Amino acid sequence: MKSRLLSILVLAMVLSAGSTLVSGETEPPGYVFSVTVQNKQQLDVVLDRAEDLRELFNPDEHGKIAIVLHGDELQLFQKDGYRLNQSMVERARLLDQDNIIDIKACQTMMRELQIEQNELPSFIEQVPFAPTEIKRLEKEEGFTRL
Repeated sequence: MKSRLLSILVLAMVLSAGSTLVSGETEPPGYVFSVTVQNKQQLDVVLDRAEDLRELFNPDEHGKIAIVLHGDELQLFQKDGYRLNQSMVERARLLDQDNIIDIKACQTMMRELQIEQNELPSFIEQVPFAPTEIKRLEKEEGFTRL
């Protein structure tokens, strides 16, 4: 219940912020989510919320959503586990492809989890350190952390 309420609040914030744009303005700022989950079910909840946005969200009007992964969930995207996690990986790929979300992976956590760079799908952008990337998105690109 708490996560559903949070999702509704976040969606309302995203939609209301984007609706204030005036024609001819620069690209709307984006939103960044710091994600660390412990299992596939928790990551599925994150992807469910992103899929909910597909119906209501136009990135050109409301800005992009970056999801920065920096926890055990990175293991779910490893190529050697693709068969077990295929539906989840494909959902994430489609959301990324449709510009609903932009998925980023923390290379520092990848090293800690012993995940090689070539073990993650190519649609996931790898960044050196999650907290630095989140701050960069906030400062340089005007993203809002949610």
